[in-house]
Amino acid sequence: MVLTISVTVIAVVMIIAMLFLILTLLQIRRTAHQVEKVLETARLQIVPLSHDLTVISQEVKGVVQSIHRQVDGVEESITTVRDAVVRLREFEEEILPEIERPLLELTTLISALSRAIGAFARMLRG
Repeated sequence: MVLTISVTVIAVVMIIAMLFLILTLLQIRRTAHQVEKVLETARLQIVPLSHDLTVISQEVKGVVQSIHRQVDGVEESITTVRDAVVRLREFEEEILPEIERPLLELTTLISALSRAIGAFARMLRG
C-alpha cells in the first residue's frame, strides 16, 4: 500500500512538474514571439533612421567644409587688411617729414604775411 501511495504521489508530482514545465515553455514561446515582433519593428525603423543619419552627417560635413573655406577667406582678408595698414603706416612715416616742414614754413609765412598786412593797414589808418 505504501508503495502504491508513493507511486501515486510521484506520478502526481511528475504531472504537476510537467504542467509547470509546459506552462513555462508556452510563456517562453510567447515572450520569444513578442521579442521577435519588437526586433522586426526596430529593424524596420532603424533602416530609415540610419539613412537619415547618413544624410544629416553628409550635410554637417558640407557645412563644416564651407565654414573652413570661409575661415580661410577671412584669414586672407585679415592678412590683406593688415598688410595694407602696415603699408599705409610706412607711407605716413615717409610723407610726414616731407609735408610737415613745408606746412610749418607755409604757416610761418602766412602768419608773417598776416602780421605785415595788419601792420601796413594800421600804418595807413593812422
